[in-house]
Amino acid sequence: MDFKQIDAFINVAKFKSFSKAANSIFLSQPAISSHIATLEKELKVQLFDRTSKEVVLTPAGESFLKFAIEILNTRDKAIHTLVNFNETISGKLKLAASTTPCNAIVPSLIKKFHDIYPDVTFDVVELNSAQIIKNIIRFDYEIGLVGEQVNDEKIKSYKLAKDELVIISHPSLNIPDIIDIASLFKYNFVLREKGSATRKTFEDILQQNGYNISNINSYFEVNNLDTLVQFVKKGLGISVVSNQVFRDYISLGLIRESKLNNISLNRSIYLILSSKRTLTPTAKAFFNLCKKTFNIKED
Repeated sequence: MDFKQIDAFINVAKFKSFSKAANSIFLSQPAISSHIATLEKELKVQLFDRTSKEVVLTPAGESFLKFAIEILNTRDKAIHTLVNFNETISGKLKLAASTTPCNAIVPSLIKKFHDIYPDVTFDVVELNSAQIIKNIIRFDYEIGLVGEQVNDEKIKSYKLAKDELVIISHPSLNIPDIIDIASLFKYNFVLREKGSATRKTFEDILQQNGYNISNINSYFEVNNLDTLVQFVKKGLGISVVSNQVFRDYISLGLIRESKLNNISLNRSIYLILSSKRTLTPTAKAFFNLCKKTFNIKED
């Protein structure tokens, strides 16, 4: 069964004539007859009674007619939807972001996007970078923002912005503004869970500078930023975080910020997409906003 056969059937039922049906859809009468004969053979039922004056639907034909009309209506709706698909910015966008971009970048991006497309809603989830990468590969989310570059053929990675990590501590610990790495090892650390890009960046930099990460006294391990800051505010340990997410605490004197002596803790924030997935128009529009905002250059 194909659309040409169904179209022929509907028109013969409408005009009660093979010749008139043929003229209406610009086919020859033999072609119309062939379509109907093939359809009746496939359905194993007679759809029309042929008389000398006209062609009328059999009871089976009457029953099939309503389904045939629905089939063609569904086809037409599908074609209309697909024709306008690339111009339709609506629905819900699923976005995953790690802690730093979720707190420092995502809110302003969504505000800009909402001003342009107020009908779009968002499903934003905060996960660590390793979890986000898995979710993007599995197609659970269309767009991810992470604190590390991803080297995986299943992922496209775009640099958005630079970020600097800093050491934070309770003021009572009297940690200087500039401190040597070796001096950090005497303090208890409050670290994010494994899979966090912030933690991985810090550990990678230590190793690149010849330090053994096993020397880190990882006294507390937490899986969210709020818990981490509460531990640091209570003086339970020091931590490593993006300098973009603790401005208010530092300005109020609740937390002290320190940097490493002669060692940069710089990294970048990246937008990631699946290399195997075609973005929906809404996700494409959000990606285009990110490209414009951060001057992303595609390969």
